[in-house]
Formats: sequence, structure tokens, C-alpha cells
Amino acid sequence: MTSGTLSVKVNDMLGPYFKGGKGVRQGDPLSPLLFNLAANALAKMVQLGQKSQMIQGLIPEYFEGGLVLLQYADDTILCIQDDIETTLNLKLLLYLYESMSGPKINFNKSEVIMISQDSEKSLRYAEMFNCAIGSRPIKYLGVPVSGNGIQNSNWLPLVEKISKRLDGWKGGALSLGGRLSLLNACLSSIPIYSMSMYLLPKSILEKIDSIRKRFF
Repeated sequence: MTSGTLSVKVNDMLGPYFKGGKGVRQGDPLSPLLFNLAANALAKMVQLGQKSQMIQGLIPEYFEGGLVLLQYADDTILCIQDDIETTLNLKLLLYLYESMSGPKINFNKSEVIMISQDSEKSLRYAEMFNCAIGSRPIKYLGVPVSGNGIQNSNWLPLVEKISKRLDGWKGGALSLGGRLSLLNACLSSIPIYSMSMYLLPKSILEKIDSIRKRFF
């Protein structure tokens, strides 16, 4: 968390603003709490932008003003209508958020993804935000998400993750009981998270089972 402008309230009196000069170490227990304070500020600004009709989100027939913001930990997805004025308003809101809170948005690590997959419009919006053009399926909370079906090739990173987990175990002198415990306690838990949301293709399940059998 970078330093920013702060103020302290004492005896119901708000003191003068001062600039913080030092943050917390990486992994500090206070870090997620401080980040939540900054993230909540962004969510509040987006809500105010929706109420003033400066920002129009997706699926307004289900949510008043549409769905604009999805946040979990440090993952943030902004969903807006295909509209130039709305996009400019959102960019202004992000710049104001940076100026007020202190944390900087890394546009180099951000992506623009259009539902219509229009290459010309994607390029236009990417240039407006100075970020890259992404493609579907997107990966949110470790799971691929797409309006279309998830292809088998999109599940290969899951197979590779399971295979890499075994690299540190193969050299150990483990009994059959030890191998079984690792398989059930660690390796099997990796695909369960994805399987709670999707039916994995049969070919992917066969590859996972083949890896498990070879190790056992």
C-alpha cells in the first residue's frame, strides 16, 4: 500500500490532512485491512457515479444502473456499456481515485475485453485506457469464465498445476500411505474448486487421474 493523504479524527474533530510517508511491509497483517479501506473508496465512487448516471453498467434489467464493479481481494473487474462518454467518465473517476487515495492503478497489467469481440472497438478502448486487449475466457478467482463453452485447451493450466505440484514430491522416499495422504489431502483438492463450478471434460479428468496413478 503506497502512502497517501490522511487525516485523524480526535474527540469528534477532524484534524488537518497530512501526507503519510511510509507503508507496511509485504505480508503484514494490516495490509489487507488497509487495502480494503482503499478498495471500499473505489466502490463508493462507482456507486455515486451510477446514481448520477455518469456510468452505465451491464445488465441494467437485473440491477439498478447495471453491474459495474466486481471486487475480490485485489481482483477488480469494471463492467460498463459500450459507450464513449461512459468510458471517459470511468477513466476520469479512476484518475480521481488515484489522486485522492494514493494507490496507483497499473494499467499495464489491465486488459480491455469486449463481449462482442469487436477488434476495432477493443483497440479504441485499449488506447483510451493505455492497456492491453484481452480475450475470452477470462480468469477470475482462478477459474476460466466465458459466455461461450469452455474448451478443453482452457483446462490445460489446471493439469499443468497438478503436474508441477508433484515435482517436489517425486524425489522423496514416501511409503504408499504417505503417497496416498498427499494425493487425498493436497493433490485432489486442486481440481475440486473448479469442479464445484464446472463439469470438467472427460479427457481432462483422464489426464488428472493418469498423473495421480503414476505418482501412486
